Amino acid sequence: MSDDMRKGLGQQAQEKLTPDSQKSTTEQGTEKLTSLGDKAAGSLQPGDSKSTTQELSDTGRSNFDSVQDTAKSYTNQASDIASDTSKKVSDSLPSGGQAQDTGKTYLDQASELASNAAQTVSDTATNLANQISGSGGSK
Repeated sequence: MSDDMRKGLGQQAQEKLTPDSQKSTTEQGTEKLTSLGDKAAGSLQPGDSKSTTQELSDTGRSNFDSVQDTAKSYTNQASDIASDTSKKVSDSLPSGGQAQDTGKTYLDQASELASNAAQTVSDTATNLANQISGSGGSK
């Protein structure tokens, strides 16, 4: 298998830089299919038959995918923690006027805390992924 059968770095960059809102549904679908095909081809193609740029691209993509998976995992964990905390707070408060208001405040705080944590994880993962893909393309 040669690099001729693979997506070029320019094409990959253009696809990433063009917002989905500016692409038709067909273009988005085609990009996803060709990206999956390129990813599969990259994993099947031996490293010694890849050009340096293709090897760097495949390594960057692999690292980016790993960061995305980690970010999703942390986001899910933060969401689970917020949900569990909300339930515990709600279950521990007696029903009644002021207690419900206090419980609502705690739930709102827990929800905001979880949301902030998830956003921080997401931002960190995005920054790390950008750093990885940026360093992969500059070598």
